[in-house]
Amino acid sequence: MSAAPSPEPVSGSGVAARGAFERLEQLGLLATRGLSALGLAGLMGLALMTLFDGLARWLLNQPIEGVRDLAAVTVALAVTCCLPVGLMERSNISIRLASHLLGARMGKLLDAVASLLTAVVMAAFGWQFLVFAGKIAKANETTWILKIPTAPFWYGVCAIFAIAFVVQLVVVVLELARLAGRFEHSVRSGA
Repeated sequence: MSAAPSPEPVSGSGVAARGAFERLEQLGLLATRGLSALGLAGLMGLALMTLFDGLARWLLNQPIEGVRDLAAVTVALAVTCCLPVGLMERSNISIRLASHLLGARMGKLLDAVASLLTAVVMAAFGWQFLVFAGKIAKANETTWILKIPTAPFWYGVCAIFAIAFVVQLVVVVLELARLAGRFEHSVRSGA
């Protein structure tokens, strides 16, 4: 009976690189989870305002003015706050058929390519929201009742898409490191 082959020794620079990639992933996860918590807090605040508005309508026959206005400007911003964490955790829908048919290395290559394409999509979305926010700002659009300018909220959505783009670039780097055998995800939804 022969002994199991010992794993290949990892050089000092390989260990350092692996540690750097792990720290990068952990920092990205921490930051994006914080941003998503902020977005969820915004949605919870909106839910409470909606509840109080409903109660005021029912008990006092008097709605709380502006709740719908605030909802109109906060929902997109709050929901967009949750996008970067989904990217960082790689919880997007993925099909793992290629790695089963073509091998693990080809699956890792396709994951890296898909990550790069996702970064391009995030940049395109961010650009389009920037164009949209510019049009809203130029038209001086405001909410109906409270007259809150809506452009700053859409610029906020643009900023979050910019963050999502940067997060996705981090994911691309991590996927390339994984392809090179220098990193394995500590978090990967569905894998």
